[in-house]
Amino acid sequence: MKRNIFALLSLLVLASMVLAACGGAPEATEAAPEATEAPAATEEAAATEEAMMGPVGTEPIAFPDGGKSVTGAFDQEPDAVVPYFTQMSYAVWVAQLTLVGLGEWTDDGTFVPELATEIPSADNGGVSADGLTITWKLKEGLYWSDGEPLTSEDVQFTWEFVMDPGNAVSTRSGYDKIASVETPDDYTAVITFSELYPAWPTLFTQGPNNAGAILPKHILEGVTAAETDPFSRWPTVGSGPFVITEWIPGDYMELLPNPNFYKGRAVLDRIQIRFVADSAAALAALQTGDVDFYPNFSEGDIATLESLSPAVVLTVDPGSNFEHYFFNQGRVEGVDGRGVADNEGFCPFKDVRVRKAITLGINRQAIVDALLSGKTTVPVSQWPNSGWTNTNLTVDAYDPEAAAALLDEAGYTLGSDGIRVGDCNGEQVRLSFNFETTTAPIRIDIGTAAQADLAKIGVEFTPIFTPAGTFFGQYVDGGPLTTGNYDMGGYTTGFYPDPYTNSYKCEEIPTAENPSGNNWYHLCDPALSDLIESSLATVDPAERKAILDEAQSYIAENYYVVMMYARANVFGSTPRFQFGATGGDSHMFWQAEAWDIAE
Repeated sequence: MKRNIFALLSLLVLASMVLAACGGAPEATEAAPEATEAPAATEEAAATEEAMMGPVGTEPIAFPDGGKSVTGAFDQEPDAVVPYFTQMSYAVWVAQLTLVGLGEWTDDGTFVPELATEIPSADNGGVSADGLTITWKLKEGLYWSDGEPLTSEDVQFTWEFVMDPGNAVSTRSGYDKIASVETPDDYTAVITFSELYPAWPTLFTQGPNNAGAILPKHILEGVTAAETDPFSRWPTVGSGPFVITEWIPGDYMELLPNPNFYKGRAVLDRIQIRFVADSAAALAALQTGDVDFYPNFSEGDIATLESLSPAVVLTVDPGSNFEHYFFNQGRVEGVDGRGVADNEGFCPFKDVRVRKAITLGINRQAIVDALLSGKTTVPVSQWPNSGWTNTNLTVDAYDPEAAAALLDEAGYTLGSDGIRVGDCNGEQVRLSFNFETTTAPIRIDIGTAAQADLAKIGVEFTPIFTPAGTFFGQYVDGGPLTTGNYDMGGYTTGFYPDPYTNSYKCEEIPTAENPSGNNWYHLCDPALSDLIESSLATVDPAERKAILDEAQSYIAENYYVVMMYARANVFGSTPRFQFGATGGDSHMFWQAEAWDIAE
């Protein structure tokens, strides 16, 4: 899977700041088991009042006789839980349980305060008029699990820690745009940027797709080469609902409740995580009841999981990643002096009628229904299931008759072999081209289905299934996507946690002079390139939303990509495990304090 804006992490959506106006992510196709309600506002206020009088304890709460416990299965063991030293999803999920940030994303994609009292905005004075200064207000009475105060100094220290050249963090993206972090009092952190940085909500905030937890100054101050410090792998002091108390490599991890969690004590008395060989082992353990959940099945496992109901509960959350097919539209002469490509794309793809016909000629909904068990959606936007989605767009339905008419209009008529032939730039061209993707079984099945559909409208679509290492190979290695040596391609990507993408930027087309370019579509449309680039000129989420809405409409109207389906988070669990609402941008770990069991 290719992730856009590698420097910007892997989460969701800055636009969650205006989610009430923009709309949240759609509900999951199959809902998770009903959760025990999170503490009511009055209960949280009471917990805060109690915390203001001092920490509740200094050690994780011991597991009582007959206590409530759940066990999960991970087939990857975290390499480091402090999120600045890992890009592993499993590690970041544990970080969500143990180390939290100033804000987080809910199951419907809303960006909400966590350690902070509110999300900064222009209206509440948290975002300056020039967009360069962000002021966060922390809740009063915050404590680390060991009873030490958690204050704005920890926010300032986190920035200094990340920027310390002696610490080999995985990325400093965004943090390196900060000029200063000031702490006028224990509850205020004033962050001043050296230049506009619209993705500021991804900093100092923790989610499943971004790593920005606040770090304890009293533990890590003075530590150098922190990537080698035991705390980075196993933080024994935390701010989340749980604390890691035991970790046997290759075997299991145990987490007990944090006595000083800002929302109050977690409902569960213990979480255990067993390390297993693979998803098959996790499924077997689910069937026997040895584990209560596994968070990382694939869409191809949906039918199997459904067949095991009610012993295994299936949850599917459409996410912001998406599988898409796209056309190589490289132009060796460029467009108005921009976007010169090394290789010319397939000539017919330069005609929007051909691109639209191919889109209408693939029965995408049937593919979702048959091969993905109807558990996800066919999106029209490349920002699906998020607050950035342009909800005014509608998905084109399968319409082979309309597709055939478009090809007739474009001058491509059926030949004796059933393949259409027409004139393109003065040459006779058959509508016959290769489609390249990886060897993933689900991609083979979907590619084969698309091939059969397109044959019905006189288009010869020939899938080539290439090992991922070769398919995603770099330019210097002759990778087909980067070099432009393909006709049509397909893979998964996603533009989040911030919506900006340079995948359409003319200047990002990979070439011998620019081998690291990120525009693998090899498309240069100056109007689109400049439109998306303009989304970086403001930190106002409403203004950015309007720009991105226009860009989505433009991409859809020009049929630059074929959106196949929104990728999904697929969980399996036992009926006893009540983990509540989940979402593509929050995963299942965002409200672990409310997890419960039903005996």
